[in-house]
Parts: sequence; C-alpha cells; structure tokens
Amino acid sequence: MNEYVVTALVVLGTLAAGLVLLLSFGITFVSYVAVGLIVSVLLLSLVYTWWKSKTDRTVTLLKVEILNRIKSTVESLEENLRTASTTVDVEPFLKELARIKRGLISRGLFSRDFEINEGKIDRMTLTAIEVESRKVEQQLRSLESLVVAGYGEAVARRLRELVSAAQMLAEGGFSVMQEYEELRRIGSMPATSLSELIEKHRRAEEEFLRLMDRCLREAEFLISTAEGVKEVSHLREELERIRKERDRVEAVYRLLRVRSEVSGYLREPFLRAREEVVDYLDRLLGFCREFDREQQALKRLRQRAAGYADPGYLAEFSDIREEAKRLTLELARALVREITALEEELRELGRSPESTGAGGRISELDPRQEFREFAKNALEVIETLHSHFDRRYRTVKIARSYAAVERIISRKLAEKGEVSAEELGVRYAEEFLKQYTREHPEAVLEDNVLRLRD
Repeated sequence: MNEYVVTALVVLGTLAAGLVLLLSFGITFVSYVAVGLIVSVLLLSLVYTWWKSKTDRTVTLLKVEILNRIKSTVESLEENLRTASTTVDVEPFLKELARIKRGLISRGLFSRDFEINEGKIDRMTLTAIEVESRKVEQQLRSLESLVVAGYGEAVARRLRELVSAAQMLAEGGFSVMQEYEELRRIGSMPATSLSELIEKHRRAEEEFLRLMDRCLREAEFLISTAEGVKEVSHLREELERIRKERDRVEAVYRLLRVRSEVSGYLREPFLRAREEVVDYLDRLLGFCREFDREQQALKRLRQRAAGYADPGYLAEFSDIREEAKRLTLELARALVREITALEEELRELGRSPESTGAGGRISELDPRQEFREFAKNALEVIETLHSHFDRRYRTVKIARSYAAVERIISRKLAEKGEVSAEELGVRYAEEFLKQYTREHPEAVLEDNVLRLRD
C-alpha cells in the first residue's frame, strides 16, 4: 500500500476519533486527550530515536569487526607469502591476492590504502557485508591451499637436506648429536597451514645455524691446537669462508674436509692425551674397591675416554680431565669420611687409633693445577689415604670378629695341634693368627702356621 494513502487514512481516522470524542465528552476532555497523545508521541519518538541510534551503532561495529577480520587475514597472508618467497616463487599468488584486494576496494569496503571505508559501509547492509566476507574468506583459503602445496614440498625437501647434513656432521666426529636429534624432531612436527609451515621452516633453519656454529667452534679449537704441530693458516682461512656460508648445505662437506685434515695433524697429541687420562683413571680405580659409587663413576669416565678413536675428539679430553679431577676429589672425601668413621668405631671398641690428619690431605688437591701435576699429587694423596683406610678397616674387622675366630682357632688347635692361615679360611687370617699368639703364649706362629708349643 502507498505510504501516502496510509498516512491519509491515519490522519482521517485520528480526526474522526477526535470528532466522536468532541461530540460525546466535550471540548475539555478532548483537550486533555490531545495533550496526552502529544506528550506520549514525543516520549515514544525519543525512545525510538535512542533505540534506533544504539542499533545503528551496534550494526556499524559488527560491520567494522567483519572488515577488520578480512583486512587482518589478507595482510597476514600477504606477509606469509613474502616470507615464503625466499623459498618458492609466489609471484602468481601475490598477483591473485592483489586482485582480491582491488575487488574489495572497488566495492567500496576499503579505501585505496586498504583502510576500512566507514563512510560507504553505512549505506551497505550487515547481511551484504557478511556475504562478501564469506566469499573473500573462501577465496583466501583456496589461495593459501595452493601456496601450501608448493611451499610445503619445498620445506620438506629443505628439511631433508638439513637433517642429512646434520647427520653427516654428527657421524663425522662433531659433537652435535643433540642438535641433530632436535632437527629430526622439528622435521616430524605436523604443519598444515602456511603460517605453521613458515614457523617450522624458521625453527629448522635456526637450529641448523646453531649446529653449524658449534661445529665451527670445535673446528676452531682443533685448528688452534694443531698450530703448534703444523702450519694450518690455510685451514683457518677456509674456516672463515665456511663461516660466511654456514647456512648452505655445501658448507658441510668443506667443514668435514677441514676436520679430517686437522685431525691427521693431531693424531699424536690425541694419543698422548688419551693414554695419559686412561692410565691415570686405571691407577685411581685400584683404590676404589670398597667405594662402589665412586668406582662406577670412574669406570664410566674411563670407558668414555678409551672409546674415542678419532683425533678430532681431542677437544673432549679437556672436559674429561676436569671430570677426572672432580671424581678424584670425591674419592678423597669418601676415603676421609670412612677413615673418620673407622677411627670412631675403634674408640668404641676400646682402641685408641693414632691420628692421621687425613682430612688435611684434601687441601693438597688443587683442581686449578695442570692435569699432569694434579694427577701426580692426587695419586700420592689417594694412596696415602687408602693406606690409612686399609689399616683401620683391617683393625676394625679383626676387633669385631676376633672373639668368634678365636674360638675356631682354639678348636682346631685342640683337634689337630696346628692351624694354617689358608685352613682358617677368613679374610686377614694371618692377622687373626698373630693376634692369637699375643693373647695365647702357648701358641707360636711360623710360616703362617699356628702350632702349640712343645
């Protein structure tokens, strides 16, 4: 129905109602009703205006939110495409994205600098903007899927190269097994979206550079060590060239060649270092029979040191020497603790052991000394401490067990008239026999055989 006709009918209906009220109730009543209607209309108009303004603001905010989401998605995809451009050709995809942006601008949703065109979106309905948003989002998803297909393949290929290169370095003697395993872990990470692929690629490249930096430091150490043996300036120059190209897989082969050459020069220093450490640990292990924890730790360190066969591992012996010093101090402290405990037990058994000053011997061990000097002093200290420990351990053992062993000796003497150390069959048998002669004058010990005097 025509809005003018509706308006005319409303006016005529109002006039007719007013005429009926005027004829029925008089002018006064009609005046009150008219004033009430006018006030009511004014109040309703104010309420409607407030409601309409609030609704318009809410709709506008929804429109802006939808367009901001579109803007963010477009800009994020554009940034990701430019990041991926260092690996694959993304020019066709950038052109397609530019076409999508031009379409949004031409429809008045965005300005030329791709900012939301709030002046024009007021004239567009929320539904129209939502439809446009769904269409653009579908276009962007399709575009990203095409990029992921090509970029994902390139990233997978690059990761295989990096993992293979890391494996060669680890197997070639560099201490990068941890970095190699981390690269493998990154390679197995799932990644379906373009942003996930970019993050996976970024982390792999960073880990590979960290691995290469460690290998370069190790090679630098080997070259510095070899300088006193051979002229290696050409290797140092090559190492600097490799450093500038360390993000390239080809640099791995050159780095391995440098390590191989310098390892040849270090064979004799390596063999000396290994022999020195292994020999020291072997001698130290001779004093660890009664100390299982320290013994096991020294055995593991010896196995590690003896297990290196490549001269390129010379750098490892710096850490091994420091670890050997630390374990030496632990063994010395364990010996002092046991000596102190044994002396206390001897006092409880009624013996008065002479003071050894064992605790003071630890201060003679200075881990800041060169390894050769430290090892020489350490073996003297450990040997002295172990001698104190052995004597007190033997004394305590005899004191604790003498009463029982004494009965065995007396019984055997009564049965056979003699008993040998071998026949007695206990640890420290000779000491028990000597103790028996001191307390039993009727017995005499000759050639480790105890007999009754004639």
